[in-house]
Amino acid sequence: MDGAKLSYFAAGDYKNPTIVCLHGLAGSAYYSFAELSKKLSNHFHLILIDQPGHGKSASFKNEEDYLFSNLASWYEKVFDSILDKPFFILGHSWGADAALHYAKHYPIKIKGVILLDGGFTFPEFQEEMTFSIAYEGWNTYIDNAKYNDWEEILGEYSTFTKRWDSTIEQSVTSIFTKKEKYELIASKFTVLAIIKAFYEEPFTTTFPYIKSPLLLVHATEPKELHAAREKGISQLKKDIKDATIIKIKDTSHMVQWDKPDEVSSEIIKWVNKQ
Repeated sequence: MDGAKLSYFAAGDYKNPTIVCLHGLAGSAYYSFAELSKKLSNHFHLILIDQPGHGKSASFKNEEDYLFSNLASWYEKVFDSILDKPFFILGHSWGADAALHYAKHYPIKIKGVILLDGGFTFPEFQEEMTFSIAYEGWNTYIDNAKYNDWEEILGEYSTFTKRWDSTIEQSVTSIFTKKEKYELIASKFTVLAIIKAFYEEPFTTTFPYIKSPLLLVHATEPKELHAAREKGISQLKKDIKDATIIKIKDTSHMVQWDKPDEVSSEIIKWVNKQ
């Protein structure tokens, strides 16, 4: 796309409703959706995209290209080239924000928006998470995210879910590259540009412009984010007329890893009602 490599994969029957899936920061399509896509592809046509600078997709060259408004414009060209019908858009974490901004700018293309534990708390309702704390935190994290061996990676990533299995383990391979050590594919440039975008174009600026039905599926852990979740949900309900909120108990941010059956069931039920 625009001379740069874009990686995505499709699953399911094109005759079924299409759901475009956007993953989270420092992840990939396979990392976020490997298991969920198996369950959803029996019901829907899925387009699962490695977002710019992630997975096998090339990074943007300019920091401002990662601003959500510019990302939405870029996605409009992508979707025009691979889809010829309106679609649902699903995002996890950073992908949820990207989905909201696309739906804001191109509402005629969108049949519905699905947020997986994203686009409703960070950063606006996590008051303690100032820009400097988030920026420096991710800067340090990327510097330190270098691993001597695969067992070291699995030891860390297995703590991200209560339900580790071979599918999740395999999906983790899609976000690392081997240099002198194992490193994240997403570069510091890409990650920090996206952190800036969160603060320059916060998700609440999209809410009044969302005209399609919206489904939020959210986690319940950590408990420390309960107040932020409540504030985000309140604002979402205030601004978006047709919003459905589903809480998946005993789940953390990788909600689709923790309870893939429950998450997929809620998505299937909701889409089939639209």
